[in-house]
Amino acid sequence: MKYLNLIVVALLLASCSDSFVNHELKFEKFGDCRTMETPIGIESNINGERYQFEQCMDDGFTGKEYTVERRADSLFVNFPKSGAKQARFKVTIDIDAKPAYHYISFDGRPVLIHSSEK
Repeated sequence: MKYLNLIVVALLLASCSDSFVNHELKFEKFGDCRTMETPIGIESNINGERYQFEQCMDDGFTGKEYTVERRADSLFVNFPKSGAKQARFKVTIDIDAKPAYHYISFDGRPVLIHSSEK
């Protein structure tokens, strides 16, 4: 019984991790998708990075359909398209992640993050 308790405590300690990815999305629909080639704006602060860009998405986008996935030192933000009518959105997404990431991709549009950490 002592060994079982020791194993359980060891497993609990090993499973603890301080890595995370927090994100918050704000969006505003404002047109059609005919002309949309705007750069991705980046603002850094102590709470992570803020990205502002235009994105063509389903007209009925509610803000719950997107995903943020970490793979190694990269983050992938995807906005699925269902084939429905598309609209242009102004998107602001705040991302705070630990450990730091060096690359982020928004639906295949890669962005290199310049980190001050070494």
